[in-house]
Amino acid sequence: MTDIQVKNVSHVNTMVSDQYEVYHVKDVVSQEKTLYHYHDFYEVHATLEGVATFYLDDKQFDIEAGTILLIHYNDLHRIIKQSTDYFERVYIFITPNFLESFSTKWTILADCFQSQGIGKSKVLRANPKLLKEKLAFVDSQPNPEVYGSDIKYRQDIINYMLFLNDLVLSEENEKQPKVVVQNERIEQMIQYISAHLANPLTLEEMEKVFFVSKYYITREFKKHTGITFHQFVMKKKLLYAKQLLKEYRSSSMVYSKCGFQTYSHFLKAFKKEFSMTPKEFLRKENENRSIHFQHFED
Repeated sequence: MTDIQVKNVSHVNTMVSDQYEVYHVKDVVSQEKTLYHYHDFYEVHATLEGVATFYLDDKQFDIEAGTILLIHYNDLHRIIKQSTDYFERVYIFITPNFLESFSTKWTILADCFQSQGIGKSKVLRANPKLLKEKLAFVDSQPNPEVYGSDIKYRQDIINYMLFLNDLVLSEENEKQPKVVVQNERIEQMIQYISAHLANPLTLEEMEKVFFVSKYYITREFKKHTGITFHQFVMKKKLLYAKQLLKEYRSSSMVYSKCGFQTYSHFLKAFKKEFSMTPKEFLRKENENRSIHFQHFED
């Protein structure tokens, strides 16, 4: 059993617990810390005050007080920008193993991250005052000198997860956010990339599909997403590869389905992104071990 990680910080660090971590963040969003990223665990992001623009599930939308994001593992996401002077949020990073260990056959705590049996990120809406009340525990850090404080804190986490599952069961609390379109052509390209990950997805292919020059794509994609076209495509392909590896259990059966022309290119890219080979990834999956990757502030 590892120590509980409870942090009131000015930035978010890589997850080091094998169960969960809690972050209460009140500082200004830094563009250098909010690159597109993903986790190998679930994230619950709750906005307590302020407004920001968020990227999730290939969409950009505003989040405000009372907005709760249930972010499924391996879903690419990022805070695009802060829109108000003050922006307060609480993150909880939580592993599937932790939720499973406290679930029963009647109550499955990870259900809020599912949709018709398929893992899916969600956007929920709660009363801002009620949400603050539900998260009032986060700053009351467990004290090793106080008997039972760690167990009580863990129970507060579980109670919060029960609250989130109740919100999902009450369908009126799940909202389709109003999409913020900064560049319609780039938004269309992002949608196209996600729907055609088996394609090579080169600049030349995008030129033919969207009738714009590759120079326009290169310039505007970096301007509106913060990363290059190639970086975005590679992250999407490799995250898709992880999903397929769990299904097919063989990297030789996966690489072409992700649009890689050669196995050697796939292997090199996979190892560079995840710091492990596909074989090592599958072995760790079989051993049911948590896999942690570097991430940036959400």
